[in-house]
Amino acid sequence: MKHINLFGVQQISRNTIALEQALSAIPSIDSESVQTRFDHVRTYYELLNMPVEALLAFITEHDRLFNPIEYYNLLKVQVPGREVPDDAKARMADILPI
Repeated sequence: MKHINLFGVQQISRNTIALEQALSAIPSIDSESVQTRFDHVRTYYELLNMPVEALLAFITEHDRLFNPIEYYNLLKVQVPGREVPDDAKARMADILPI
């Protein structure tokens, strides 16, 4: 994914909620596990809406929530209204081992 906008992130969030509800209705599926996994997905996509400074602060506090490549990929996605400073990758490298 190279580009996304706020609407796209909101749509992904709504779709994951709908999928979560549908899967939770199946008796043989552990609904708590489903909820945990979809919460993880929603969190990742919501990070795209954060300004880079807030994203770096989040990563500092949650450096193991996603792997380093997933965090670096967040900087690669072009989000309207979000400026990625030239030193963002270097600052992320100070936080995350690669």
